[in-house]
Amino acid sequence: MLGAITSETRKIFTTRLWWGMGLGMAIFAFLLSMAAASLIGLTNPDGSSAGFDTMTGATGQMVYSAGLLGEFGSMSALFPLALGVLLITTEYRHKTATATYLATPRRWIVAVAKTLAVIVVGAVLGVVHVIASVGGGALVLTLFKDQSLLLTNSDVVATYGTSIVATVVWTLIGFGFGMLVRNQIAAVLIAVAFGFLGQLILNIAFAILGWTTAAKFIPGNLTTGMLVTADPTGGAVESGGDSYYFSWWLSALILIGYAAVLTVIGSILAGRKDIT
Repeated sequence: MLGAITSETRKIFTTRLWWGMGLGMAIFAFLLSMAAASLIGLTNPDGSSAGFDTMTGATGQMVYSAGLLGEFGSMSALFPLALGVLLITTEYRHKTATATYLATPRRWIVAVAKTLAVIVVGAVLGVVHVIASVGGGALVLTLFKDQSLLLTNSDVVATYGTSIVATVVWTLIGFGFGMLVRNQIAAVLIAVAFGFLGQLILNIAFAILGWTTAAKFIPGNLTTGMLVTADPTGGAVESGGDSYYFSWWLSALILIGYAAVLTVIGSILAGRKDIT
């Protein structure tokens, strides 16, 4: 088992794919956190608030995780999602999965090893995302806003951890989906299209229909529920008090459930298919 895990991990980190995706994600995270930080202290011509009055733990959560939030289109999440898809579909496309299964006939070992390797690379991307987000947000807050960074605030520190968890889960979702839809081009297009346009359309449709409970189950909203546990507009609410999101722990469990279901089903199907 240890040898299989080591092999799968090396297989990922000896290619340019993971750091290319990580670089793209870092750029988006940096820019979107800059955009979120620019809303702090923003006022209209008449002097009324046009954004968020000041930095608090809640606004810090929003600034330092902006790229993953549904309000910003979950743009950063598209990179671990696409990476997860590519990690498995590339093996099917280039037939390297055949050699893997021949070397390790017990396919459940291969499935576990691949899943653990995906978790590792997802965690690495999560750390990169946190660093890039803090860098972008802190840059704007320091140079243009004269606001406290609150980098060690307990709510903000918690969001660092949940950001890493969210990135791992999005990578696993892509990995599980890639095992279900083996065609690489189709899998990437469907996953990214749903991650961006699909979620946006569902949010709009559910808002029009007033289906707030259904909207809570959209992956982007679950991610937001994980990361922002208080009201960034002021008047902090209890965790989960916002009617549009579940509590952070329930949001995390449901999102992890999505990844687990896709990964388990994909692994079972992969274990039953003939190798070529």
